Amino acid sequence: MTGFDPLDAEIVAMLRTDGRRPTVEIARRLGVAEGTVRKRIDRLVRERVIQIGAWADPLKVGYHFYTNIELEVDVARVEAIADRVAKLPEIFFMGISTGRFGIFAVGCFRSTEHFHEFMTQRLARVPGIQRAVTSNITRIVKREHAFPILPAASSNGHRRAARTRSDSPR
Repeated sequence: MTGFDPLDAEIVAMLRTDGRRPTVEIARRLGVAEGTVRKRIDRLVRERVIQIGAWADPLKVGYHFYTNIELEVDVARVEAIADRVAKLPEIFFMGISTGRFGIFAVGCFRSTEHFHEFMTQRLARVPGIQRAVTSNITRIVKREHAFPILPAASSNGHRRAARTRSDSPR
């Protein structure tokens, strides 16, 4: 990545509240040229720093529960196993982790029958999985896709503070 500075952080913060916000409006509120905003957004998307799209709530579009899935796997095959499990459409989060379980995943399921079929038919066929431990989420307390963005480090290693919303030009 070519850098992530306070202006990038402000642009991302504005897009998080409305991913369809026009670049002209972002530029006006931040006091910069519209072309600057457009080019920065293009770079952030191209470098996969951000993604812009709609994120449907699975529980409102036909899925009935989330399940955490911890997989104990053959360590020598963890990357291949993770790649294969990540391709299963029910899995929306996957990470290779430390500790007893080499893979942590989260999936959404339409019913207990759907979950059963997933576990006993498709997941069970992935070579190298030694053990799966699952836990169903019974109530969502917080579900966010946004998190605080840390200001970029300056060339001397100190953090530069991004302007706060109240400091931003209107």
